[in-house]
Amino acid sequence: MKKILFILTSLFAVSYLFAQKAQIKVGYDYHFFEPRGIEKHQDFILLAGRDCSKFYNGHSQWLDSTRCTKEGEQWYVQQGLVMMGELMNKSREDREAILNSSPVGHAVNLYVVRNKEEFKVWDMVYHEYRKYTEHIEERNWTIEDSTKNILGYECIMATADYHGRKWTVWFSPEVPVNAGPWKLLGLPGLILEAVDSTGQHHFTANGIQAVKIDIPPVYEPYSYENTTRKKFLELCRFRYDNFQSMSDMHFGGNGPRHSQEKIEYESGKDGFDLLETDYK
Repeated sequence: MKKILFILTSLFAVSYLFAQKAQIKVGYDYHFFEPRGIEKHQDFILLAGRDCSKFYNGHSQWLDSTRCTKEGEQWYVQQGLVMMGELMNKSREDREAILNSSPVGHAVNLYVVRNKEEFKVWDMVYHEYRKYTEHIEERNWTIEDSTKNILGYECIMATADYHGRKWTVWFSPEVPVNAGPWKLLGLPGLILEAVDSTGQHHFTANGIQAVKIDIPPVYEPYSYENTTRKKFLELCRFRYDNFQSMSDMHFGGNGPRHSQEKIEYESGKDGFDLLETDYK
């Protein structure tokens, strides 16, 4: 009960001075199957305040901020050369393990920043960096007669269609903040768990605390090209349906020739799709 009261006090005590600060910090595990059908887990952080939030991976935030300094970029290049040497003549499984354990390995490049009625999104597909802004649409949530206890909070089920998928979420009125993982929001309480109807995408909160901190900026050590949401999704789908062509596009037509085995491995599998599917 003290935990609940502490968070509620922090949220309700918000004043104009703290309007752009985060009052709550939530950790989420994102468990998903990518279009290749490969099962993955990613860790995310949600910082949320009144009409503002940031959803991001902590390691990516650290790595991108480090690379935006001269010394940090030099360190990154040196570490990258070391990692490239370790990857030589290794199997696909060994390469994946090295990349996942390296401080400069597979970063999670997704950032979702909310400012009042807009999302700004930074993302990457096959080393192609894009960013776009979208208006936050109204969600037609249906409150269901079902509850679940998550992290000690009594949560209520709600369902809605959003960008091509049907979502079931559990939100807690005990934490009265309009926020949740990724782009999911619009309920009278924090969303602590969300799963789509296929089970391919599942967000679960694994920690929550009251804070009073500035929401940090998104750093851009890469050259992000402005685009639209649907154009970015179409590019993501193109990456899985036309892997050799995607490689050629990235390398300006001078990329490596991939084997049929590699192309088949990288291709999308039947029944698996992107987090948002309304690009079709």
